[in-house]
Amino acid sequence: MKRSLGFTLLEMIISIILLAVVGLSLGAIIQHSMSLYADTTTREELLLQGRFVTERMHKEIRDAVPNSVEVNQTTQCIEWLPITNTAVYETLPLAPAKSTEIRVLPEHGFSAGDRIVIMPVNAQNLRSTLPTNGVSRMAEVKRDIDFQPSENAQMIDVALTRSTSFSANSPAHRLYAYKTPVAYCLEGSRLYRYADYPLSRAELSPHELSAGTRQLMAEKIKLATFNVEQASLVRNGLVKMQFVFTDNNEEVQLDHDVLIANTP
Repeated sequence: MKRSLGFTLLEMIISIILLAVVGLSLGAIIQHSMSLYADTTTREELLLQGRFVTERMHKEIRDAVPNSVEVNQTTQCIEWLPITNTAVYETLPLAPAKSTEIRVLPEHGFSAGDRIVIMPVNAQNLRSTLPTNGVSRMAEVKRDIDFQPSENAQMIDVALTRSTSFSANSPAHRLYAYKTPVAYCLEGSRLYRYADYPLSRAELSPHELSAGTRQLMAEKIKLATFNVEQASLVRNGLVKMQFVFTDNNEEVQLDHDVLIANTP
């Protein structure tokens, strides 16, 4: 009698069970691989976003007017005054002497309305209204001045909006020019950059900065902290920043220090 070839019921059941086990194992491996890929992609996106923000802020803060950086941890805002021009001066009308102009060798030209400061002390003074008696560390440029730097460049006279008596002298005979502040504020999980708002704000908060332009710089931020060590005659200012980005249960923390290139 010829025996028929084929699978028995028991063999088929065992085969189905083995295929199910292999299938479940492969499914778990694929799911785990996809999960790892998604986590890695999320982490890379958070890192890219964090690096963009820290590098952008680094480039802006390092060229700030010395002692102009101000922080409000309550509203998670940081603000500074970007330098629009630098110059060395020949002589300075120190109190009680007064003058409506100073002679300087600038880096480039001035614009009407630029503020100049000698030996900046703190951010509040830099933003304050110029005193009516003209005695101050600051003055305001009266008119546009075109200047092209060259090897044979000569010192130029800068007209001021009022007769000024400077209350401080720089050991390096250096002055800084600035016009409007720049600020970054964390609002919810989003970081915004503010610019072109008046110096005369009441407080450092998004509401007070809304008179200027507002630009989204980053999102998915869980925490942002800023700390400032102001400059002195013997050391540069230092800004410490910390950001924590989070998305899909992934967290990335970035700590970044910015050394302000200028001293008073």
